[in-house]
Order: sequence, then C-alpha cells, then structure tokens
Amino acid sequence: MRSIRPLAIVLSSICLAAGLTGVSVAQETEFGDMKIEFELVDRNGETTTYEEFRGKNVLLAFGFTHCLHICPMIGAKMAAALNVADKDSVGIFISIDTERDTPAITDDYAKKFAAPMIGLSGSHAQVAVAAKNFNATFVVTKSEDTYTVQHTPSIFLISPDGELIDVFAMNADANKIAQVMR
Repeated sequence: MRSIRPLAIVLSSICLAAGLTGVSVAQETEFGDMKIEFELVDRNGETTTYEEFRGKNVLLAFGFTHCLHICPMIGAKMAAALNVADKDSVGIFISIDTERDTPAITDDYAKKFAAPMIGLSGSHAQVAVAAKNFNATFVVTKSEDTYTVQHTPSIFLISPDGELIDVFAMNADANKIAQVMR
C-alpha cells in the first residue's frame, strides 16, 4: 500500500492553481494515515457513514456547489470515470461549504453529473473530521465583499473492501481512473 504525503497535496494544489496539467497526486508515494471514515448527512437529514458504501468502488471528493471551475471539473471527471467503469461504483461529493450548501443542495449538485453520484454534507465539525481523515484541507474566508472557499482538489478511489487505492489530481484521465478500479 502507498501513502500520500501532505506535501504532495499542497504541491498538486499549487500546480493546479498555476495552470499546470498532468499532475498526479499519488505518483509512487504512500497514502499514510488516512482513515476511510466519515459520518455526514444525506439529503433526507439521515446520518450516512462510509460503511453504507462497502462492497462498491467509491470515488470521493471534497468541494462546494458555488465553485465555478474546479468542482465542476472534479464532478465531471468522477462521472466520466463512473460511466466508463464496468464495476459497481458510486461517486460521493462532500460539500465543505457548510454555510451555503445543505445536504439536499449538495446531493442535487452531485446528481447533475451522473446517476451513481450522491452529495453529502453536515455540520462544520462533521465535514472537518471527514476532511482530516482523508488528509484533505479546506478554508472558508469571508469578508464584507468576498466569500472564498479553498480546498484540496483530489479524487480519492476506495476499493469495495475499504482500502484507499489511489488519489488522483482533478485533471486525471477518467479512463485511467476507471482502469484502476478493482
């Protein structure tokens, strides 16, 4: 098993911000102490945990619905990989903008990309724990004139038995993601 160093995520984010493409977050690194765990809220207000998705390949990403460029690209990439994959799979989009994105809004957003995608959210504390478990970061900065949300733009691939298989940059090839699914 490989582990990802937090520096790889930071470098990937810097490269993406600079407009560089072809960056793979998890090239020959190890995944480290990531926990494949979350306790979030679905569109019906029910608590949802990772255990409900065991037995399926899971593509998971953090983002927010008001994002104009990065999150739609992540959602489209996940949907394309899910459509190509010949496996029982689901995409999970977790909103880190807990102030504006309710679980229902997040789920509607995720479902626009593909049928096997769902959106989850929850309280700031729940989302922060989920992000920490995946070594993902996010920051929401508000002022009178701006509302800025920054986050790790990675796509996490989890096997049906709950093992983190790989972490992809948002610009990874959907066919490659589908091929890596077990």
